[in-house]
Order: sequence, then C-alpha cells, then structure tokens
Amino acid sequence: MDSFEQGLSMTIDQSKTTDGSFRASWPVPDEWQQGRGAWGGLVVGATIRALTLVKPEPGRSVRTISCHMFGPVPNGDCVIEVAPVRRGAAMSTWAVSIWDPSGARCTESIVITGEARGEDIDCSEWGTATMPTAPDWQQVPAVPVAPPMGPVFGPHLEFRPIAGLPFSGSEARALGWSRFTEHSGPQEKRGWTAEELLAIVDGWWPAGYVRLTAPRTMATVSFSAHLLVDPSSVPIGEPVLMESAVTSAYEGFTSEIRRLWSVDGRVLVENLQSIVVVN
Repeated sequence: MDSFEQGLSMTIDQSKTTDGSFRASWPVPDEWQQGRGAWGGLVVGATIRALTLVKPEPGRSVRTISCHMFGPVPNGDCVIEVAPVRRGAAMSTWAVSIWDPSGARCTESIVITGEARGEDIDCSEWGTATMPTAPDWQQVPAVPVAPPMGPVFGPHLEFRPIAGLPFSGSEARALGWSRFTEHSGPQEKRGWTAEELLAIVDGWWPAGYVRLTAPRTMATVSFSAHLLVDPSSVPIGEPVLMESAVTSAYEGFTSEIRRLWSVDGRVLVENLQSIVVVN
C-alpha cells in the first residue's frame, strides 16, 4: 500500500450505519500536513474514499464534488459522516462531513454520482478548452518541494514546473507536470483512481503565489471539481499537466480555475477554487 492509500485508510463504524448513512473513523497522518491541517487534496480524497468505501451504488461513478473547507483538518482521529441527500433514477447526491478530534466540523461536501447519460449523442467534441502548449514531461526537470519553504506533504508529489514560479511577480498563472512520487518509477499496470485525480489537482501552489514577490499564507476555502474521464484509463505512471490561473480577486479572496490534462490531450479534471490570503 502506498502512502497516499495509507493516508486514506479509515474504518466504518457499523454501529453508526443506518438508512444509507454511515460514519467512518479516519486517523489523519501527520506526513500529509499543510500548515495547521491536512493537505486539501488528502481531504478531498478522503471524502471520495468514504463514499466509495461501502460502494452504495456500483453502477454510478463519481462526477463532481463541491467541498467547503471552513477549518483545518488536523492530524489525529477524525470522523467522516456520509448521508444520502437524494437518490434519483440515474444520479445520486451525497453529503459528506469531516469532524476533527475535538468534535468541531471542518468540512462539508456535496458529491454527485451518476450513470453514463446521453448515450444517443456524441458530446465528446463539445469541449472548447484547449490543452496548453507544453514540452514533453520527460524534458522538464523535477524540482524538490519540501519544508522549510514547501509544505510537509510536498515530497509525496513530483513537480515539473514549466511556467509560473512562486513569488516571481509574474502573471498569476502556472503550468507544469505532476504525479505522485511513489509512481514515478517504471509504469504500473493500473490506472489512476478518482481519489488520486481529484486530490492532485490541489497539489500545485496557488497561482496567486506567482503574482506575489514574497511569501504570504493562503488557504482554500471552497473547492469544486468535475471528473471528466474514467480515471482508470489514465496510466498511474504518467504525470498529468496542471494549468491554473487567477481569473479574478477581491479583498484577498481569489477565484482560481485549474485543469488537469493527460499526456494524450484529454481534460481529466476541471476545478474552481476560492483561495484567500490569510495573512
């Protein structure tokens, strides 16, 4: 089991499982910390894992997640609660909350799962997003991201920046290849998981850091992402291309759009974050 999988390890409390709702114990590991709490990608991944752990509807895949992060998720014994909001004919809506060891609620998410739709039409050409021009990932050197300048979780991810270095005073955009370091060796046979793709879109530094000329603390307060592929169709050994840009900002709150692209040019995840300047 790799470290990301270990970070998502949780146990369902069978005594708290009723009417489709359930509670899981999640021991948040210290090695995935970012500031005062767990890396947001781990939080998103755990939210998805909690829902898929019991496989409530095997025919329905994760489509979107909207997560509000109003408090840090500290290391220690946290609790995840999952409850159905609505189960329709082909789509389901779930509410997922995370509580810290003191009993304070840290996050509230809505996750939508659904069957394939519109099989009588071909919507594969509807997308207007264009993959940014980027050099082959093997030609881009990996750079270390680790304490004291980088976050604790940084060594678990591989960063191959192409444009948009932090604190360079440049336009608030970033571009680079990324993957989990544990899968940076010979390619494995399996593909990515929904948890991994929806997590790694949060791995890159905020595009607002590129605009700054000195370090400031920033934090994600809301995270909304759409999963636009079958994750297993993307080889885990291949990195993904991450592009991000601040589209607007007001009174320290920034709106940042992010996209993940596969090596073969597919949009994998589209993500909108509200990132606030803390101090």
